[in-house]
Amino acid sequence: MHDLQKRAQCLLERWAGAADSFWTPVGSDGLSSFGPGYQHWGVQSGLNYVAALATLAAQENTVRPDFWRQRALSVLRHSLATHVTGDRPGTEGRQWGNNWISMLGLERAMHGVAHLEALMTTQDRTAWQRLLLKEAAWLMNPDRGGAAGINAGLWASEGKNNPESNIWSGAFLWRMATLFPDHPRATEWREQAHRFLINGVSIPADAGDQQVIAGQPVVARHAGANFFPNYALDHHGYLNVGYMVICVSNVAMLHFDLRKAGHEPPQSLYHHQRDLWQVLRRFIFEDGRLARIGGDSRVRYAYCQEYLLPALLFAADYLDDPHALELLSGQIGLMEREAGGGEVLFYGRRVEWLRQHNPHYYSRLESDRACALAMLLNYAPLVQLPAVEPVEPLAQSLSGSWMEEEHGAVMHRSPTRLASFVWRARGLTQAICLPPDASDLAEWFLNLAPVVRFIGNSDFDGGNHRRLLDYQIQSFDGGFVTSGSVMEGVNIRLDEGAQCTDQAVTQLAFAAPPDDHTCLCLQYVRAAADRVVYLAELKSLNLVIPNDVFNDYRRVVYGASGEAVLTSPPELDEVVELNSGWINLDDRLGLVSLTSDAPLVVERSTERRAGHYKSLYTEIICQTCQREVRRCQPGEILVDTGFAVLAGVDSTATAAVCGSSLEFADHEMRGVWVTGQDKKDYALVANWGTATKTVKVFGRQYELPAGGARLIARG
Repeated sequence: MHDLQKRAQCLLERWAGAADSFWTPVGSDGLSSFGPGYQHWGVQSGLNYVAALATLAAQENTVRPDFWRQRALSVLRHSLATHVTGDRPGTEGRQWGNNWISMLGLERAMHGVAHLEALMTTQDRTAWQRLLLKEAAWLMNPDRGGAAGINAGLWASEGKNNPESNIWSGAFLWRMATLFPDHPRATEWREQAHRFLINGVSIPADAGDQQVIAGQPVVARHAGANFFPNYALDHHGYLNVGYMVICVSNVAMLHFDLRKAGHEPPQSLYHHQRDLWQVLRRFIFEDGRLARIGGDSRVRYAYCQEYLLPALLFAADYLDDPHALELLSGQIGLMEREAGGGEVLFYGRRVEWLRQHNPHYYSRLESDRACALAMLLNYAPLVQLPAVEPVEPLAQSLSGSWMEEEHGAVMHRSPTRLASFVWRARGLTQAICLPPDASDLAEWFLNLAPVVRFIGNSDFDGGNHRRLLDYQIQSFDGGFVTSGSVMEGVNIRLDEGAQCTDQAVTQLAFAAPPDDHTCLCLQYVRAAADRVVYLAELKSLNLVIPNDVFNDYRRVVYGASGEAVLTSPPELDEVVELNSGWINLDDRLGLVSLTSDAPLVVERSTERRAGHYKSLYTEIICQTCQREVRRCQPGEILVDTGFAVLAGVDSTATAAVCGSSLEFADHEMRGVWVTGQDKKDYALVANWGTATKTVKVFGRQYELPAGGARLIARG
């Protein structure tokens, strides 16, 4: 544990000097802000900065401790002065506070503010107490997005999916009752805290749960379910692994802060935390990076990733996870690699686009990592390590299957393959087939799903112009198979009055056979038969591979024509033929086309482009890669392909893969087969028609429903 603290302190010390460029004096009375200091995240960036620098100044053998303390105090005093209980406006002309997110920054800062208490003046303490009590009063009659009271709901579209804010609100109220036990409303705060916390990680079964927690059955405080029965979370409208982490992290903060102060935590704080963790831990690569199988609407490898640090400390301490600190060490290693040497900002090299275009958001990301590292320094000495040694290696302990059928998500993980498919990912369809120890190969948006974009298609990263039609999922021992369809080009408006919708249908089938290496995929896209459509971009296959700092900006591609090296960034935007129907990346990930003799291509870009905030260089492996506008023929087949992806295999094994397409008399049937790494033959067959059909594969008859797919084994 001491080594982890030493590494965290080193990172924080190097950052503090570089981050001083984001420190800004405000007025002439010694107050200051970190970053622009605007509402919501700007205010919280300042509070993160306070916690980080106050913690850094409290460490043994740190450099410039008095300087960092004064920096922290000046930003804290600015936060006090610009709160709704203060006497001046914030940096954008408004005061902050009394909303659903205002107490989050306070919760994340408490561990660091504790180091400043001895330096606070009487005026500081009065202002601090006034601020805290005002926020506590607001939480007794809360409102989030127009929904008054304590709310919860499964679907983000309904406006009541509030697990994370319910947890931090409940934690804050319990903290207030602990800090001010003689306050006239302390008893009310405690009960309201229980209600918030019970409706944090809440599931449908809570509606009938008679288990007594803090004096009442769960059902008595239950307002609704935020999580599905198997702990899928539809936050921000997609399967959001990141916010599963945020939920655990806010529990961790109160857990450790109360322990340090010698106070008992509320029983409701831990509601379903152990169950959630057993799911969440399988969504972590072996090096500590989140495996976001449902994608990410924000900057890659940031924000939610940072708060995995306190979550892992909590998992080691309270949840008895014997591998939590191993994962935590790996996460710190990722931070060290990205920061490089010298006095540097955490993200400067990789998130330069955001730094230049939005310093408000960029400074927030920097402060989150600093705050999380400070939490490690404050909480690590409090961790009581599991008494038992691990009974199995890390890779084996993370293995297993998971499915949330109602939310359209399925995963199977083994020591050699992490395979998943999510129908309600960010932008809808997203698949993964990767070695679990190779997180640098992971990118999310539309991975292994076709890209079909029509003219006028805005906000493509969000998937606003796609509509999920249907899907089916079957999970079995060692793998899964799923199929479904998505409407493309939905509700697109064009300049000067035109509107187009429902312009094509994508049908997909994806399977993970039980050989622990291979995944099979069928993609089929057909333009609408009854309207004129103009295609702006089309990519089939669409394997997206980062090529950035975490792999030293270099990928080696092996294929039938030999070896090629892709260094990043390239000199120009281009599409490069790879002169091969199969490739292998870095002797870790194989890709084999099973239905086409056309060579694979790689689309390259001189700019970072992963996600809305352009935070990774990527290489995109395709079969079709069309980037010019063209008019489609009515009913034209735009994509019709099948392929295999192989996790954890080298170029020799990839070149030796045996498989091809299956031929059927029925033009609506598609199939491919491949010999798995276990020497068995596997076929993935799909029925793209509208009626149930019978098909013969490997000498036997099988019935497939309309739109259905089946994985068939031989040998």
